[in-house]
Order: sequence, then structure tokens, then C-alpha cells
Amino acid sequence: MKYNNGFTSILISNENSLTASVIVFVRVGSVDEKSSQAGLSHFIEHLMFKGSKNYPGCSFCKNVENFGGEINAATSKEFTMYYINMQKDFVEKSLKMLADTMQNPLFLKDEIDRERKVVIEEIQRYFDDPGFVLYEKFYKTIYKTSALKNSVIGTSDVISNISFEEIHEYYKMHYVPEKMLVVVSGGFDKEKIEKIIGNTFAKFEKKKAPNEPLLKGKSQSGKNITKYGKVEVGYMISGFLASDVDDEDLYVADLATDILGGGKSSRLYKSLYEKEHLVYAIDASFSVEKGGGNIYIASVFELKNIKEIKKEIEKQIEDIITNGIREDELNRSKLLLKTDWQFSSETPYDVAYKFGYWSLIGNAGFVYNYLEKLQDLASEDVVEFFKKYYSKNVISHTALLPNKSCR
Repeated sequence: MKYNNGFTSILISNENSLTASVIVFVRVGSVDEKSSQAGLSHFIEHLMFKGSKNYPGCSFCKNVENFGGEINAATSKEFTMYYINMQKDFVEKSLKMLADTMQNPLFLKDEIDRERKVVIEEIQRYFDDPGFVLYEKFYKTIYKTSALKNSVIGTSDVISNISFEEIHEYYKMHYVPEKMLVVVSGGFDKEKIEKIIGNTFAKFEKKKAPNEPLLKGKSQSGKNITKYGKVEVGYMISGFLASDVDDEDLYVADLATDILGGGKSSRLYKSLYEKEHLVYAIDASFSVEKGGGNIYIASVFELKNIKEIKKEIEKQIEDIITNGIREDELNRSKLLLKTDWQFSSETPYDVAYKFGYWSLIGNAGFVYNYLEKLQDLASEDVVEFFKKYYSKNVISHTALLPNKSCR
């Protein structure tokens, strides 16, 4: 439901459920940040749980724990989310607390300074993870002209020095009703929940949302990027841009990627792991992004094998384009994806996240159409997908290899 102030709600009631989930999505993430604000969306996510007008200090979190609930939050490139999972009897209380937190955060100086240290420690842990370092470099490579290249975790320098004034100004700019969505799923009284939303979120002051960031990037040539670090084996992400969130071929993206490298029956696993023994691990997936998703192939290997791995990845994609895929491959992947989709709809949180996410990024119909569209896909659709998005000129290989001292 859309309210006069721009706020949106989605209510998905299940009278048989004994539990429920409330998620507040805010359409703000690293894509909205300037370089001098790198990591600010994530920092504010931390600060939002440090007290609000009616729930000062840790009282919000303690209240949730006292009624057996689970509270958490997350920041991505395109949104920030806050959620509570609970017994159905506490949905109304959870909704009221989240509304107060979104509208009236205190942002106390002592809490801000204390949380700076926590977030800086988190940043340092992330950059000790070779997989994260590689992921950051991969996104900067393929999204060179898009705000999707921005790091979610940000930098220690920004978090150390950003002022209270800029934190508060960023919050006021982006935490506006037009950029907010609440999803309630599970067991609840719909009439009571509608009334609470009408008396809280729907009464937030209407404000103009800032301009949307540039997400559509320019086409560019693929690159071979190599970084060196304190690792004992090689790590690589290979990939290229693919379907946007509103492209019709979005439905075939998961299927094509699964056939290529989605599991132990996939082409890349059979070739690179079982037959040639060139990798310790390999996996492919499709990452959905507004502005253009990407095919993402991650491998772990001995340094000497890197050239052969790159060749084999490209060879397997070209073989699909030239020779097509078998019916047994198609049917296996369809069944696996159908199972994954159904498992990801088991809990009230899963349902709330799925409906909220696809609505937030502008393709609400995807949730309703996915299984039917998946079932209708044919072998030719997979071939055409790779023909459309892949070529030797667009695939990038971003590798993190051992320093000489680690070899």
C-alpha cells in the first residue's frame, strides 16, 4: 500500500504461522555515497540501534530479547534493512519500536565515537579476508563508470573523521518516507497492523527524495587484473555484466549460471575439478543488481594453473554458445533452482525479504512469475543468454595471488 507521504507497506498474512517478521527497507546504500562518505550508510545502520526518542540506549534491543525476538540489520549497495523476527504476539510492539527508531534516532556523540571503533575493527577484519578483497576489486573493475563500484564497508579514514553534522545530514536526506518500505509477514492481525502503520510510518513528514545515483554503466572491455597478498593459494573472480533487474532474460540468468558452474554436476566443476584437477574449488552465480547484474565465477587454485583456468572458463562458455546444452542439464538445473526458491520461502523472514527486496529494486512481479517463467525456459534460451552477454572482449579475470614470500 502506498501512503500520501510516499511510504509503502506490504502485508503478507499467514494465519497458521506462530511467528512473524517485520522488515524495514530504506533505499540507501553505498551507491548513494560520495568518496568522502565511503561506508556512511553502513555506519548509520550501526548507529540506528544505539537509542531513539522513546527507546534510549539499549532498551530497544533489550525489549526485543525480552520477548524472545531476534533483531538485526544489514547494508548493501542499494539498500539498508532492519528486521525483527518474533512470536506473532509481539508484531505490533516490534513495528512501533522500528517506527520510532527510523523517525527519532538520537545519534549521541558518545555512542557515535564508541561505534566508530567497532566499525573500524569490522573494516579491518573484512580486508583481512582474501575473498572480500577480490570481490571489491572485481566490482571496481566491471562497474568502473557506475556507482555500483562503491564499497559497502567503506574506509577507516572516513569512519574515523566524518562529523556528526554530516552523519545527521545524510540520515535526514535519505531516511524519508518515499525511500522506505515496511514488510510484515507471518501471523498477525492485518487490521491492527494497518492501523499502527497509519499512525506511525504513514505520518512521517513527507520530504523530497534525493536524485537517484547513476547505476547504468558504460560498456567496457574485459581486463586481467592481478593483485598480490599474504595468501598461500590463488583466488580469482571471473565475470562479466549481464541482465538488469527489469530485463526479460533475468529469468534465464540463474539457470544459465547454474548449468555453467552452479554445483558438482556443472560444466566448470566437472572440467576444472574432476577432469583436469586445476582448482580446489569453483562456483558460479548470478548477482542481481539494479543497473546491471553480473555473472560471477569464483575459483581457488595453485598459482601455476591460472592461465589454464582462464582458458577453460572461456572454453566452456563458448561450447554452450556453439553446441548448446543437453536436456538433462536443463532439467537438473531447473529442479535445483525450483528447490532453492521454495526453501527460500519457508519462514516469515524469507517471505518478507523476498517480496520486499524485489519491490524495492523495481521488479515486484518477479516473485510471482519466477517459477512459471523458469519452467517455460528452453535450451535455446540459455544459448541466447550467453550469446547476448558474453564475449572474449568483455570477460574480466581478477586474481589475488601469493606474494613471493608466501610461495
